[in-house]
Amino acid sequence: MRRLVPVVVGALVLVLGLGAVPAAAQAPVKLKLGDLAQSLNGIAVQVMKEQKLDQKYGLDVQYVPYPTLDGLFTAIRGKDVDVGFGGWTAFAQFRGQGVPVTAIYSVGRGATLDVLVPQNSPVKTLADLKGKKVGSYAGAAGTATVLFRVITAKYYGFDPGKTGHMQYAAPGLLTSLIDKGELDAALLFDPLAAKAVASGKFRSISNLGDVYKQHVGEDFLWIVYGTNDDVIKRAPDALTNFNRAWIDSVKYVQSHPQVFETFGKTLGFDTPEGIALLRERVLKDYILRWDQKFIDSLAIFGKMSNEVMGKGFLDTIPPEAFTTRFVPR
Repeated sequence: MRRLVPVVVGALVLVLGLGAVPAAAQAPVKLKLGDLAQSLNGIAVQVMKEQKLDQKYGLDVQYVPYPTLDGLFTAIRGKDVDVGFGGWTAFAQFRGQGVPVTAIYSVGRGATLDVLVPQNSPVKTLADLKGKKVGSYAGAAGTATVLFRVITAKYYGFDPGKTGHMQYAAPGLLTSLIDKGELDAALLFDPLAAKAVASGKFRSISNLGDVYKQHVGEDFLWIVYGTNDDVIKRAPDALTNFNRAWIDSVKYVQSHPQVFETFGKTLGFDTPEGIALLRERVLKDYILRWDQKFIDSLAIFGKMSNEVMGKGFLDTIPPEAFTTRFVPR
């Protein structure tokens, strides 16, 4: 029997050794990530790839930008992407319509979401937009459009969505439509909003995230990212690891502001002032909070948006539209 002991010990070491193979040694899990190519999302994903933070957690994140919000939402609903960025109200609406999508983490509070007018425009405040033509990149039911309508209806006494003064176009077209006189103002996000302001041709009359907090006393939740039920069933650990990689990426951006130098130049920011503006706005926008208390607070905006948008828009907020299951512990 004593001769068998080394064999048993050797076998035990082999079994333990196999069980200890690190995740990084295994084939990475591929996740296709859909986005509208916003600087808020894009810079963190770029850092994730350059610093190999996805690989750190056993992932291979493939970033897929879409030119329009409709195209991105079609991809999310159609499961063409595994994870996708979008406004939280969109995920709630989709889930309420029976589309199996769920938001799994927060991204931004709306600090890079502005209403722009030409530099020489007589429009000074949101109140001056009554009766004016306002463009939005987010479509009729996008979170940014809904926020704008809620703010103007609740606090400024008019709803451009009901008077026919809201118009919708791809993000890259809005400033040119203002130049042509077809719009008086436009709702835009960064990098396009910051780039327009930095050019000197446009100015911001309102940051919608700031206005919401001034009136409500809570941070607005603008952008989240979510997934679909198939991915939740197929790769739940990968979603937790994506959250880890995302959090690490945002923290890296926050602690390494020099990343904006390279990123800003690729976006066409050619002055230190423009890059500084982009950096200030993006860093202010990030949210690293996703818990049930925060999710419960969304009911405040949900109620206001239902009152403004009418029956059929967020009549209820399905609990299945959000989960904290993949928040790293």
